[in-house]
Amino acid sequence: MDYKKTFFFSLFFLCVTIMSSQDNKYEIIGKVIDVNNNTSIEGANIFIINLKKNLVVHKTKSDSAGNFQISLDKGNYNISIGHVDYEVTLMPIDFSKFKNNSLNLNDIFLEPIKINELDEVVIVSKDFRIENRNNKRIYHIGNTLKDVAGSMSNLLSYIPSVSVDIDGTVQLRGKEPIVQINGRNSNLSKSEALQMLPSDMIKRIEVITRPSVREGETEPIINIITDRKRRGTIGGVNFAIGLPSTIKGGLHLALNKEKINGYGLYGINNQNNIPSSKEESIRTVDNNVETVETETNDNNTSSTNQFGELQYEYVPNDKSELAGNVSVFNSNNMLSIKGERNMFSENFEQIDQLNDTENKLFSISTETEFEHQFNSEKEQLKIELEYEFESRKNSEMFLESSLSDGDLNTNSFDRLRSNEIELKTRYDWTLNNEGYFSLGYRFDLSTLNQEQFFSSDVNNISAENNIDFTQTDNTIYADYSNVYKKIYYNIGFRFVNTERKLIDEDTNESSKKSFSNLLPQINLEYEYGDSNEISLNYYSLLRQPRLNYLNSFNTSVDLQRIRVGNSELKPQSSQTIELELFNEFENSSISTTFSTNFVKDIIQNVSVFDTENNITVTRPENIGKSTTFGIDFSYSLNSPKWLNTIVKLNGRYGNISGGTIDDDFYRLNSSITNIVRLKSYKLELSWFFSPKNKINFQTFQSSNQYFKLGLSRRVLKNRGNLVLSVLDPFNSARIIQNIDGQNFDYRSVIRPNQRRVFLSLFWRFSVKSRFRNTDKQVKEKGILQ
Repeated sequence: MDYKKTFFFSLFFLCVTIMSSQDNKYEIIGKVIDVNNNTSIEGANIFIINLKKNLVVHKTKSDSAGNFQISLDKGNYNISIGHVDYEVTLMPIDFSKFKNNSLNLNDIFLEPIKINELDEVVIVSKDFRIENRNNKRIYHIGNTLKDVAGSMSNLLSYIPSVSVDIDGTVQLRGKEPIVQINGRNSNLSKSEALQMLPSDMIKRIEVITRPSVREGETEPIINIITDRKRRGTIGGVNFAIGLPSTIKGGLHLALNKEKINGYGLYGINNQNNIPSSKEESIRTVDNNVETVETETNDNNTSSTNQFGELQYEYVPNDKSELAGNVSVFNSNNMLSIKGERNMFSENFEQIDQLNDTENKLFSISTETEFEHQFNSEKEQLKIELEYEFESRKNSEMFLESSLSDGDLNTNSFDRLRSNEIELKTRYDWTLNNEGYFSLGYRFDLSTLNQEQFFSSDVNNISAENNIDFTQTDNTIYADYSNVYKKIYYNIGFRFVNTERKLIDEDTNESSKKSFSNLLPQINLEYEYGDSNEISLNYYSLLRQPRLNYLNSFNTSVDLQRIRVGNSELKPQSSQTIELELFNEFENSSISTTFSTNFVKDIIQNVSVFDTENNITVTRPENIGKSTTFGIDFSYSLNSPKWLNTIVKLNGRYGNISGGTIDDDFYRLNSSITNIVRLKSYKLELSWFFSPKNKINFQTFQSSNQYFKLGLSRRVLKNRGNLVLSVLDPFNSARIIQNIDGQNFDYRSVIRPNQRRVFLSLFWRFSVKSRFRNTDKQVKEKGILQ
């Protein structure tokens, strides 16, 4: 009986407690309105902030009519109501105003953000918060990731769908992206520039895997938004030293006034005697005689790279804006190779080799952009003018010494100068709250001149080449987007006419090609729940062959490995269908993309062994068509609270067919990054792995893996960040390729830059701003503090 009494008493007490707690629940309702046009705001963020703990304890979003409803317990709170495009309203919650445990805030009016009026607003964000916005994925990077990354290049390796190899080359879903700074094209696309600038200056990263027709670009875009919009002067400086001998430094500075904003970047990177190595072997059989040739090379690289950019914005009134930038990149690279070549056949022969190469690059690009909004505020004219000049110089000396032939010299010189002009004009109409229509025209003109010289003691060869290349693209495009219920849809097309002309000034021979293509695009996105999205996309793209693919003149100083171009190449056209799924949870997020890609006139290098001259000739060809199935998977987890884990997987499987070719190919890359917070320190442990891949119908790449370690700590009264990073600590990175030809087998083993150690310091010198400490373990961050 005592047990029964105790049980029923406990049950009664539990029911009373539950009923009491339900009675103590409070509810707030309201509607979020645009103050300028009295329209409802969908997707506004409503946060309940516990003032004692400085935590977000409840959150929700407004629906398509701007309405919201949120429940809470009694306590000491503020309510924050805001949107990415609007100012934030912050107000205390007064429980004395509740009636029947309910409070109606009625209409809450938000003002659109005026960027040049922002002052000293510091946002504390989750270490990895993702936002979806109509064809664009925005990654808000918290201090933990920025601290331990050290450089822009390393920070990009944490982003889903983005891969950064051991040399710093950035790819987005297997394609070379356009890298922008604050929405403008930049020489930052050069991987060397990304490695010399600090990650601390980044505010967020925008990734557009499928640019809309309105954006005027056909390649995927990575847009790096810097910390530059607070009023007054802000900036930072970084310095790094590394082993082997490396010195890097950078500066960024922003000046914001009422009508004019300016932003500048500068970076420099100097490296001396960075070692790497390469081993090659080729086996051939001719008339039942097997010949094996091997080469072993030890490489040393020295380089000096500099990057600079200046951006400006002038806002004379509320209707117009003039903006632009100037971007400069300069590099001087020296590569020295010492090796030997061994011939195993009926006799044995050893040949010593020396190879010295100097590469110089200078690039300057400018962009001017003018926007004007007409009185109706529903029509806008945008005009962009871009110009880029680039000069590349390559000189190479190759020496072979053998007992039978003595010394043989080969020299080459290659200079390329290019001018590119791009004019874009676009007229936009806002049809309703969500509808948007654009009509535009784009003109692209590229002129290139390539001068080449080649001489060799072998058969006393001496040759010159002077090529002029001109390509003109005229594009007309239209784009329409709108929202139906919760479905965002975007429909657009491009009509592109291309005229290509290649002239050999030495022989007066010319090759002219003309192409016209209609490229449609359809995007559908559906957002459900708080942070979940599914999208279905179709788009068609063109890949125009570059001059180095078209010029048939050979400048390879290694006469056993010859590469030539093909002036008859057609553009490679592709059609892609993608299904994207994105889910964000309290402590994690998952992003998955399934894709199917159909390619016509696929361009790939084809290697053939010439048994008569004992040389391998590689030449690009339109080998046929391909069908590819791909998956891109990213998983980010912040649990337990002291650990961030980022898992990335990118895989492709396809078939190439055409002529005598009918073969499969496959490729897989994966990485796991763990970032551990240890009181005042942050530790990175990353592993990059690729299993055996079949790159094309005749090239295999063996498995490869390497590691990255990082350790960071805030210093200088929280105004600075000290980072120690180690790339490939175990010297495990290998790039092993095998080519199975019709009459030869080729194998190469490349060991890239081995074990790199960097110690870098970043210091923010703005008087008004300092790093905000986010080491405090909280349930949710991401609101105005």
